[in-house]
Amino acid sequence: MGLIDKFEKRIERFVNGAFSKAFKSQIQPVELASAVKAKMDKGAAVVDRDRILAPNAYVIKVSESDYARLIQHGSLISEITKQVSNHAKKQRYQFAEELEIKIEALASLGLGQVQVSASGSKSENVAAVSWKPALDFGGKRYLLAKPRTTVGRDATADLQVDDTGLSRTHFAIIWDGSNATVEDLGSTNGTKVAGTKISSMSLPADTVIEAGRTSFVFRVVASNGGSK
Repeated sequence: MGLIDKFEKRIERFVNGAFSKAFKSQIQPVELASAVKAKMDKGAAVVDRDRILAPNAYVIKVSESDYARLIQHGSLISEITKQVSNHAKKQRYQFAEELEIKIEALASLGLGQVQVSASGSKSENVAAVSWKPALDFGGKRYLLAKPRTTVGRDATADLQVDDTGLSRTHFAIIWDGSNATVEDLGSTNGTKVAGTKISSMSLPADTVIEAGRTSFVFRVVASNGGSK
């Protein structure tokens, strides 16, 4: 989704290279990493004010046919682990033990089907993780506290950015608690996503927004409700 960091670029090249011929109709390795990340997010829990604990052990189950093809590539687990570790770092998760990922065959699964089980996050007095929208730019992260946050170069914008290429109020991020939208506010130079000017569009996590001379990365980050 959106911005692909160095690890994700590497696994993308990995998939498009050695795996592209072997996996024309079967499960793609990048889907396995996404399934583990989703399971990790679901299993994350707040232990205390400064600690979000995530499951550390994952078993990916696929069809026997998919498994027979996957195990031919020895670096698959290493690449998936790197991508999942990077995701955990972004979300500020911690593990009780070292991250471990395994792949097993399950006869009842059909071609392309995936099941992921997780363990290692059980703890007393845990609370559910909440998710907060944020913008990354200029080497910093800014949490968006309002349902509608405006961005521009003027002090009237909720998030003021020192960029003469921006309009006074250039674009807005709308957050309903689970989904986000980016909306251009009639800016002079426009707001772009993936190189295309937009007026309004849904905003998946890790999407890059280009406005003025600045690139903004929209994030959805795990929060335990406390301020950092």
